[in-house]
Amino acid sequence: MMEQRRNKRTQQTQAQIRAAAQRLFLQNGYLATSTDAILAEAGIASKETLYRHYPSKEELFVDVIKNLTLEQPRFAAQLAELPEIHDLPSLQQALATVAREIFSVMCQPEYPALLRVVIAEMPRVPQLSTLFRDTVPRRGLSMITSLLQQAKERNLIDDLDFDAVAHSLIGGLLTYALVDFVFTGENAQPPHLNRADAVVEVIMRALSHQNDTE
Repeated sequence: MMEQRRNKRTQQTQAQIRAAAQRLFLQNGYLATSTDAILAEAGIASKETLYRHYPSKEELFVDVIKNLTLEQPRFAAQLAELPEIHDLPSLQQALATVAREIFSVMCQPEYPALLRVVIAEMPRVPQLSTLFRDTVPRRGLSMITSLLQQAKERNLIDDLDFDAVAHSLIGGLLTYALVDFVFTGENAQPPHLNRADAVVEVIMRALSHQNDTE
């Protein structure tokens, strides 16, 4: 019981620090946010407490990225329920599930703010772009490529450039998120999730056509 309480307090403190850092990073940027400011925002007096959870500001920023993107519990739960790939409709369903989850992440209000921080700070802190790329796009691309590879192993689709297909899918989603949401203004409404379905439908038509012509 005591161990459970300690673990709960540890998780609460970590969430408190992460939430404070997220607010300040998105508002002020990475370089302009000091660890002292994060401590004050979190209501924590001891730097030792901060460094116990996050040995560096960079690691804290990585945790903020993960919390805002593909490490969210809902995303993991959806992935755990992906259907087994046994025919083209099941492939489309799996791709649509992944695409919807990625698209919902892209269209949350914090995502454009995170992109702005990474882009603005990139010239002075180039490692931020690497941290963002490794945490967000690469994981999404890897999941899509894995689904396509499963379909290929079951002879459902041909051996194509799956990396290019995955980039096309992610790129289509990102275009909707940027053009219809990020660049439209503060009062813009996020695109409907059926736009993710439409992008997957285009990809599936191309895959099916390629398979039919061989």
